[in-house]
Amino acid sequence: MNRVKWMLFLGVMASGMIPCSYAASSGTIHFYGAIIEGGCSFSNGGNKVTSTCERGTTQLTQVHTLDPRNSSAFSLPLSLGQVTTEHINNNPHLAIMTVSYN
Repeated sequence: MNRVKWMLFLGVMASGMIPCSYAASSGTIHFYGAIIEGGCSFSNGGNKVTSTCERGTTQLTQVHTLDPRNSSAFSLPLSLGQVTTEHINNNPHLAIMTVSYN
């Protein structure tokens, strides 16, 4: 009987750990505020980031070259905001890009 209880205990513990490992591989974005205009769109290739921003009938595209050894920051076209990049664990191939709109 103790073996059955032990197996049930392990089964319950294992089933409780599966959602935690699944949740750790996903993310949540919290948004506060209201969208009154469309944001900018971004594309990347190599060490370049291309930002395209629209305001009314005006559309501007900028290309920024990122230094893989250093974090960087640049302004969005039309003074819409700022973009910053920060490398994770000093890995030149892994970075977080944060877009802050005005």
